[in-house]
Amino acid sequence: MARVLLVDDSASARALLGVRLREKAYEVVEVPTAAEAAELAIDKQPDAVVTDLWMPGISGLQLCRLLRAEPATARVPVVLLTASDDRRSRFWARHAGATAYVTKTEIDRLIDVLGDLTSSPKTRPPPAMTPPVVTRGNVQERLSQLLDASLFESTIAGEVRALAQKAEELEQLFEGLVALASEVAGYRWLALVTEPAEGQHGTRLFIHTHPEQREAAEREARDALDVQHPLERRKPAEADAVIIADKRSVEAEWSTPPILLPVRFGTTSIGRIAISPSRRGASHDDRRFIALLSNELGGPLRMASLVAEARRLASTDTLTGLLNRRAFVERIEKARAASDSRLFPMSMLLLDVDHFKKVNDTLGHDAGDAVLQGVARVLSSIARKSDFVARWGGEEFVVALAQTAEAGARVAAERVRRALAEARYVLPNGTEHRATASVGLASADGPDWQIDDLLGRADKAMYSAKHRGRNRVETA
Repeated sequence: MARVLLVDDSASARALLGVRLREKAYEVVEVPTAAEAAELAIDKQPDAVVTDLWMPGISGLQLCRLLRAEPATARVPVVLLTASDDRRSRFWARHAGATAYVTKTEIDRLIDVLGDLTSSPKTRPPPAMTPPVVTRGNVQERLSQLLDASLFESTIAGEVRALAQKAEELEQLFEGLVALASEVAGYRWLALVTEPAEGQHGTRLFIHTHPEQREAAEREARDALDVQHPLERRKPAEADAVIIADKRSVEAEWSTPPILLPVRFGTTSIGRIAISPSRRGASHDDRRFIALLSNELGGPLRMASLVAEARRLASTDTLTGLLNRRAFVERIEKARAASDSRLFPMSMLLLDVDHFKKVNDTLGHDAGDAVLQGVARVLSSIARKSDFVARWGGEEFVVALAQTAEAGARVAAERVRRALAEARYVLPNGTEHRATASVGLASADGPDWQIDDLLGRADKAMYSAKHRGRNRVETA
């Protein structure tokens, strides 16, 4: 026999409804207050709770929230009864975790709902995604603790969602996340891995830890998140680790396994978050906190990824994947504004693929595109991290050599020319093509150089290389 806890401050309403339920073979326990009902339900879980929505003291909504928060009653079905079917009450009932919402005039419907709830466990509420709040004391104290927890979670959720407006890059998003997490929870390391969207490549890994634990933290985080270690990467773009140092005291390695949760945007997994507990281990509040981060981070992470992708597309040549002309100039000017000493002496290589028009005219534009893509790959493969490589337009490419005087630039230019001449460019029809380039070089030794002047002199030197027979380097 199914046991139903019936809660209503009206004795006549309880009596009337109790008779109907007993006629349907339910064991009915009638209770006048929500406080008494909560105590009874926690002590001995009923098969269902039927409660009036609005009552003096503790309302049916508050009772529903309390029962949902208690591990013992989290999956007990709760049916809220109301005298009027207004939209606002129905809204609050749904968000309080009620299984069903029935007006007091729909007694037959209530009996049908109870029949479904008590006969099939599948209709009961699913377990909560976030660990329940642990409360102590009497019902009033538990409700107060639950309210405090709800306010705290709302504040944290608001802070996480605000990252979507503050963070224009994934690095900024992670820095904001770290600033929030380090205020609330203690941990050895915190890691976030982003999964590439369809059509994109590369997984990005972000780790926050103490500098002295960097190697151990990265190793543990990669193992926990199943991200390749640097030596295992097949391509440089497959992973990117950003380590942000923390000033907290160093803690010895601890055996507590990390907490790992997915980050989803809708039904799509877009990342994973992991936290390695501190020496004292992960508290119940820590687990609720990381679960809340997992639940709320999807929107900001998706937004930051979209902004980063939009910026990448705006700054990238679609054919070669190199910087476009505008982004090339912006990057150099930005680096120069940050520190002139990082760039000078500066040298500029401007190169033009020889006889490229003939390739397009005789072999087709698809073949020409394949040659340009091949040239871009060669330039990318031999460029240093401090260099800037871009497609300048058409068959012209530009390479900025930071901290490189003319003598060193001559060596670099000749290495570029030779690499391009020795490369084999596979065309769409499967045949191989050889190509050369004419390279113009211009250098500036001091900090008072102008990018337009350097490019102008490199352009003149490139045309000089063309006139002197091509496949050569000329210096301005």
